[in-house]
Amino acid sequence: MTKPRAVFLDALSLGPVDLSPLEQHAELVCWPSTGKEQRLERLQGAEIAITNKIKLDRELLQHLPPLRLICAASTGTDQIDSEACRELGIAVRNAGRYSTASVVQVTWALILELVCDLTTRRRQVRDGAWQRSPVFALVEPEFEELAGRTLTVVGAGTIGRGVAAVAEAFGMAVLLITSRSSAAELEAALRQADVISLHAPLTPATRGLINAERLGWLKPSAVLVNLGRGGLIDLPALVEALQRGALAGAALDVLDQEPPGAELDALKTVPNLILTPHIGWASRQARQRLVAALAEALESEIGSWG
Repeated sequence: MTKPRAVFLDALSLGPVDLSPLEQHAELVCWPSTGKEQRLERLQGAEIAITNKIKLDRELLQHLPPLRLICAASTGTDQIDSEACRELGIAVRNAGRYSTASVVQVTWALILELVCDLTTRRRQVRDGAWQRSPVFALVEPEFEELAGRTLTVVGAGTIGRGVAAVAEAFGMAVLLITSRSSAAELEAALRQADVISLHAPLTPATRGLINAERLGWLKPSAVLVNLGRGGLIDLPALVEALQRGALAGAALDVLDQEPPGAELDALKTVPNLILTPHIGWASRQARQRLVAALAEALESEIGSWG
């Protein structure tokens, strides 16, 4: 049986990873990245499209009659016009829960940096402040323990619950906000929070979820981390809150525009704001699990073609 043709439109997005599991099931063509105007030409004749962030919309899909399957090299499928796929008979599969351990780990790395400020401690050593100290330890700036504090997790899926489990090991109280939580429950959970961790999907209902009003509910001593989607936060409102000291700190691994443009320059000077380049999902092991999940999807779908 001839293998179907599969085109990976943005293979560079996975970094160095072994794609051979995909080649067991399909004749694989990989492009590092693909511009909007290149999509149609590159997908001509393909039965399978693989995309991480390249958008596949109705206007494109209706001109690709051989296409039978789209695999999202990600957990989310918002880059794919799912309604058009249903109408055109194109199956859509994603990579599932490949990134949980990686995202949980990076989430806590960022929370601990916000709370413990290890960057300042390293600077004190590098700049000689410790060597000049009249006592054996430098205890300023002070930091607080997490034990006894409250973590509010917004988005209580597999990742959110993984973050919560670590919080419990630290001795924290945990409040979980799901899609079924009421507005009153969200407000109460944000008002009680010492740490807020965002892991919700981006939908019309969650866009701008953390806005100026809700930032006003937070304790000035609270810290916020976002490893969900950039659009969950009203970024100008967050910057304003940080600049006037209404929030102790924030760490963002995601922005609404990625990669960012010139707007990033202004963010670099915002006090107590940590920015990382969307790395939460990307441990070496997670990226290889992603490939394995895509290979399983290919095997399952192609096997059903007969």
